[in-house]
Amino acid sequence: MTTYTPGKALLSAQGVSKHFGAQTVLDDVSITIHENDRIGLIGRNGSGKSTLLRVLSGHMNPDGGFTTRAQGVRIALLEQQCTLPREQTVAAALEAATASQRAMIEEMRVLHEQLAHTSGACWEHKALHKECETMQRRIDAAGAWDLDVEVKQIADALRLPALDKQLSALSGGELRRVDLAAKLLEHPDVLLLDEPTNHIDTDSVAWIERFLTGYAGACILVTHDRYFLDRATNRIVEINNSNIYSYPGNYAQFLEYKAAVEDVQARTEANRQALIKRELAWYKRSPKARGSKAKARIDRLFQAQEQGPPPADKNFAFAIPEPERLGKDILEARQITHGYADRLLFERFSLFMQKGMRVGIVGPNGCGKSTLLRVLMGRETPRSGEVLIGQSTRFLYVDQTLADMDPELTVLDFVSDGQRHVDVGKQRIHVPSYLESFLFDKSCADMPVGRLSGGERRRVDLAKKLLRGGNFLVLDEPTNDLDLFTLRVLEETVAAFSGCALIVSHDRYLLNRLCTHILAFEEHGVVTQIAGNFNDYVRYCERREEQAKEVRREARRHAPASSQPPRARPGLTYDEKRELASIEEVIQRAETRVAELEATITAPGFYEQPHTETRPVLADLEEARSEVEALYERWQFLEEKRDAAAK
Repeated sequence: MTTYTPGKALLSAQGVSKHFGAQTVLDDVSITIHENDRIGLIGRNGSGKSTLLRVLSGHMNPDGGFTTRAQGVRIALLEQQCTLPREQTVAAALEAATASQRAMIEEMRVLHEQLAHTSGACWEHKALHKECETMQRRIDAAGAWDLDVEVKQIADALRLPALDKQLSALSGGELRRVDLAAKLLEHPDVLLLDEPTNHIDTDSVAWIERFLTGYAGACILVTHDRYFLDRATNRIVEINNSNIYSYPGNYAQFLEYKAAVEDVQARTEANRQALIKRELAWYKRSPKARGSKAKARIDRLFQAQEQGPPPADKNFAFAIPEPERLGKDILEARQITHGYADRLLFERFSLFMQKGMRVGIVGPNGCGKSTLLRVLMGRETPRSGEVLIGQSTRFLYVDQTLADMDPELTVLDFVSDGQRHVDVGKQRIHVPSYLESFLFDKSCADMPVGRLSGGERRRVDLAKKLLRGGNFLVLDEPTNDLDLFTLRVLEETVAAFSGCALIVSHDRYLLNRLCTHILAFEEHGVVTQIAGNFNDYVRYCERREEQAKEVRREARRHAPASSQPPRARPGLTYDEKRELASIEEVIQRAETRVAELEATITAPGFYEQPHTETRPVLADLEEARSEVEALYERWQFLEEKRDAAAK
């Protein structure tokens, strides 16, 4: 986390207000963004975070107040819904994002051509030379010299789909990642990112953290990822009751500050109550006192009563209807393999669920996490193996798709088909009261869903799905579009749930807090099982990598000196020409051997075997990798020798 030191002001909003009908979202708020700001914008769903970003970017006009920006400042806004034209391809979207930088490169090329055709002594040459220097500074500042390399790096880091795919054919998550890549490639002075971590896997989130840490411009981001807020921000701005509050530091420091403020408020309220108690006792003893001092005491009593306590957040917990008790047999997967066409998702995977287990599932987007959930619930049949589901097991499935909502339907119509009471198992539930536990007032039951914010729609959708009840929670990316407060409520609810749970999520904080086990999708259809939370999985990966490094060091120490290629001499011998002609095939066989050994060591339970059994396999892998490296060096040596002879 970078220490917060305000730099040059780039963008500001002064006295901004925004209303939607009778609802006030922003009320006379002001904020200034400086050149080195990494701002985490937080607040409850519907508090106005997205609205503020749209006002700052110029995509929305405020009802009152104004925004100002420094001269020449460029702003890019990543909205929750992709705004890219659907008829273009991924490559075209990235090309459009870098159009201004490419235009500068082209202008520089034209200037150089003009410079080459002018005399060094004439005034035109000097003017062109000065223009070239100015343009070079602009290109340097925009980081435009290595555009193609940067496009490839960002495409790889965000796991973008194939560049020739049309945007209209992409899933919502793929569109989101392409949109994010396009905004990053624009290199704006101010990046406004609304939920950039939604639909992004853990490795890509870590890459975005590093990207923003080294980013030259300013950034405001809205995210529910608390680790991301801790590592990528140097200032927290909270929207609360239509007002803005700014705190220097990251999210952890913000929580410490808020706790201190609430502690002071609690002590102040205790003192106020003590004052009222004392003054009220005096007032009852002296009802006829009319002196100036007595009147002052009476006034002080009334002022203390009128002051009232500070507004307190309500304590909520999402309601899940009381589940039936799980039986002895809950869920077991035996050596299941599954995939589509020629693509293998997981192979020979086994799982035995016991009471109290909450299993987190992690891995890259598209690796098969959601498919695994469907297979485990019996909604899809695996290619091989079997899934045994206990007779009393009742799955409560909350998927990541947001159900289609008719904007004219009321919240009550959507959640319970307009019924105010529904029977779930042996329970009779009053739906308006049930909705209160999802942070809605009872009056919201008759509100059209079209008036809800994105986060509020997610809560309504969650309420509808959880109302079905069950004793085995299956959550597929439950944190998308939830604010930090709602996310904490969801965590408390799952932690208190008496049944089992399978949780697909990229939220590292949630996985650490809730999970007793982790399933991690790795290469070649391998799903690694770890007892513990996400931090335990990270430590497991670090130990595995350290073991592999130690084996590589041992292999290098014992490598024969003859493996080093001899110094290059002009001309290839007859044997060397034959060797060069076949070396690509030899390398391919060596790389296949490496892939086979890597598949062996990533298989479940490999590192749980005795050291005497794992070490020879690791040694073979290091030897195979060293052989590949040596072959590539030999290939390069032979080609350099051939080229030198040709000259």
